[in-house]
Amino acid sequence: MKKVLFILLALSSFKLFSQEMIVFYKSNLEFQLIKVCNGENCEIIRIEILKDGQLTQAIIPDKNYFNKTFPNDQLFVIEDMNFDEKLDFRLMEFIPAGPNIPYLYWIFNPTNQVFQSNANYGEIASPEFDHKKEEINSTWRNGCCEHGRDVYKLKDGIPMLEERFVTGHASKNVDYHEHWKVENGVLKLIEKETE
Repeated sequence: MKKVLFILLALSSFKLFSQEMIVFYKSNLEFQLIKVCNGENCEIIRIEILKDGQLTQAIIPDKNYFNKTFPNDQLFVIEDMNFDEKLDFRLMEFIPAGPNIPYLYWIFNPTNQVFQSNANYGEIASPEFDHKKEEINSTWRNGCCEHGRDVYKLKDGIPMLEERFVTGHASKNVDYHEHWKVENGVLKLIEKETE
């Protein structure tokens, strides 16, 4: 009886972990993400990059987390993010309470032919890359009553905030629109309209 009780106690003390491989393809590259879940909480613990079927790089990403029910195809994005016509990628860092989704970024370094983590992109939430203008647009929301779009340009490979467009609702049913611009390294309000 003690033996059965011990086995039941041992089994109940183990956390249930599951592991899954998620695969993304782009051009001649294959990205294999190892997803580990502990109950409802999951994270990507390893990213392997294969070129023409051969392993070229393995990455252990920084802490990231998401719910088990979150769709795999929305965790990871492969695209040119520094306008050099080479593929880069990003991994969702976590699911926030609001719509401002943060990512972990890796930019391809053509000199040594590897993807390198790039924290400079980290403050850009929900990015959209405009290849014609070579700018990055980040849409965001601040609470219930204010949202906007930030515009970044690359300077020496680092995304720098250039402009901010804000729309909000103030008290007494007043809506406002603001245009901010970086001048001499400082973000300044250059235009404000109220309705």
